[in-house]
Amino acid sequence: MSEINESAFPKSEKAGSEFEKTDDSTVVAVTGATGLVGRAVVERLLRSEKYKVVALGRRADALAALAAECHAACGNSENLTLRECDVNDSAALDAALSGATVVVHAAGSVDNLADRAAVFKVNVDGTRAVLAAAQKQNLKQFIHISSLSTITGQADQYDVDESAPLVTCGEPYADSKVEAEKCLAAARTAGSLPITILRPGFIYGPGERAWMPRVIDNIRHGRAVLVDGGSRQTNVIFVGNLAMAIEGAILNSRAYGEVFNLTDGERVTKKLLFDEIAEGLALPPVKRDLPRQTIKPVFEIMAAITPFLPKKMRPGLARFSPGAFRLVAVNQGFSIGKAEQLLDYRNRIPFRDGMAMTLAGFKKNGV
Repeated sequence: MSEINESAFPKSEKAGSEFEKTDDSTVVAVTGATGLVGRAVVERLLRSEKYKVVALGRRADALAALAAECHAACGNSENLTLRECDVNDSAALDAALSGATVVVHAAGSVDNLADRAAVFKVNVDGTRAVLAAAQKQNLKQFIHISSLSTITGQADQYDVDESAPLVTCGEPYADSKVEAEKCLAAARTAGSLPITILRPGFIYGPGERAWMPRVIDNIRHGRAVLVDGGSRQTNVIFVGNLAMAIEGAILNSRAYGEVFNLTDGERVTKKLLFDEIAEGLALPPVKRDLPRQTIKPVFEIMAAITPFLPKKMRPGLARFSPGAFRLVAVNQGFSIGKAEQLLDYRNRIPFRDGMAMTLAGFKKNGV
């Protein structure tokens, strides 16, 4: 369990008639509460002292560690309730969401080396199950944490807004998020439960485990490369900024039925990202540079054969995944103007500050 100090949470104030009243009678349930995003949301909401929080997670030990961390960070955990619950367990979800006002669905599988069916079971079937429980318990809002990978594919993106169509790329994680959004779109049309979808880019923060350890390992061992000088933009977002956006969506009627793209709102190039990581961890800078037209066929071939290889061989090929290709070789420029306007997503932690906090956490844990 990693520590996130108070400076990791940008300040925001809710004001205006678009917000329903939030006080300590507003109960926010958070699925995936022991993960990177869920943990940040739980801690932010507890710090605000405006909500009661129900933290849902699969493991009792991880939930207990979360409670201890929140108590240390916030001074108390009186407004925190822990519920051991799998997102595919309908009965447990019904019990966990009973009495809740809003659910933030942050649980999900980010393991692109897992079988496609296993990823879809969590990210698609799990989303359906949480949605059904929220509807059954008459919650006021369902906030879903999706991904910008749902509208990226493998093509360059420049200042893309929320009107872009959903697109699959063959990657289990990204494709499962596309399917989950389609399910929610149908529910938005057919039902009365307000649904809000947030699409963050590559999330970083203390304790991140989905992509940063692999990037750090590649930089450390000289396997990382820049593509065309690393000049293309990446779509990173600090977890504290994402938590602020999530709070900004809670009981915000302007967010009902809406989808929001989310990044740090800065032009962070691939080279800048790699340079910051290397410098922050005292690693050699990435010097090797290859043209995109050279590496693209290699990535495509490796991504095509990886699912057919024994599972024990797949981790070593993760650097050739579609997601890895997007990270190093695809321009990922997205507009966050809608979130700035409707969610008051403005007072953000700058990229360099967020990355410094993130790398401090990695150094503390010996990564």
